[in-house]
Amino acid sequence: MNTEKTILSAADLVNLYQEHLVVIDDSHNTTKAIVEVKTPTTSDPIKQETWVGPIKSLGEHHKKITVIVHDPNSVHLNEMDFILLTSILNACRLTIADVALINLGKQPVGLHQILQEYPSTLLISFAVDATQLKVKLPNTLYKVNSLGETHILFSNALSTMQGTGIEAKQEKAKLWTVLKKIFEL
Repeated sequence: MNTEKTILSAADLVNLYQEHLVVIDDSHNTTKAIVEVKTPTTSDPIKQETWVGPIKSLGEHHKKITVIVHDPNSVHLNEMDFILLTSILNACRLTIADVALINLGKQPVGLHQILQEYPSTLLISFAVDATQLKVKLPNTLYKVNSLGETHILFSNALSTMQGTGIEAKQEKAKLWTVLKKIFEL
């Protein structure tokens, strides 16, 4: 019996897996995969991030409402925006336990995966457009779109609603007008 081991070089591995090679990136204790694809015109791989683990969220999703944000510098959301979000939720007679807050700044997931893990009747997206959610929907702000049984509302970033300036008040008013209709307030 021959117990000799064969070690393949990186070039041999690439030739063996012509279409793609998945490498798990544990350098930051995350569960995303880096997919390297060789194109026919070049030998340089193209890297695409695909989230392969469960989606991390804050809240318990009691009312089947999902809130999407993009804040790469925070685990869930920075303190100022979180305070504003909780006051918006309170005005709608909701708490953070009623929603699932998902930060796309830390996990590159699309709408399809989000709705699989968090089936929702309402999804509110703050400064995350349809392209970032990997779907073809109109990006009209403060207008409710329907996707099956899920209503989707695109809004400007929470940070644009901070403060007492005219622009901040206008953004809050636009959002509040739609939320009053949705929640029948």
